[in-house]
Amino acid sequence: MEMGLNNKTALVTGSTKGIGKAIAKELAKEGVNVLINGRNYEEAERTVQEIKSEFPLTSPQNAAADIVDAQQREALFSKYPRVDMLVNTQRHRDCIRMQLVFQFQLV
Repeated sequence: MEMGLNNKTALVTGSTKGIGKAIAKELAKEGVNVLINGRNYEEAERTVQEIKSEFPLTSPQNAAADIVDAQQREALFSKYPRVDMLVNTQRHRDCIRMQLVFQFQLV
């Protein structure tokens, strides 16, 4: 199904494994440039390379950070100032607070 998402950018939290990784791959299949997020840089990079290999017309990026941590979150926003979509798959007690922060900072 064509969803009209080609060349959009999506930050998918918790996307180095599990449901987050599956969502990131499905978005890449639709032409979305996914920002792969997790706390481990190497895991995020492996996922980026995997998606680049499977969907070479997209530009996945390593967005490794603990987004609940304010300093790391701000660094992530500085590095990637334009995000069209947020898909939150991270399970954490601070996720509701984090989602409120994202709502005000997404383009």
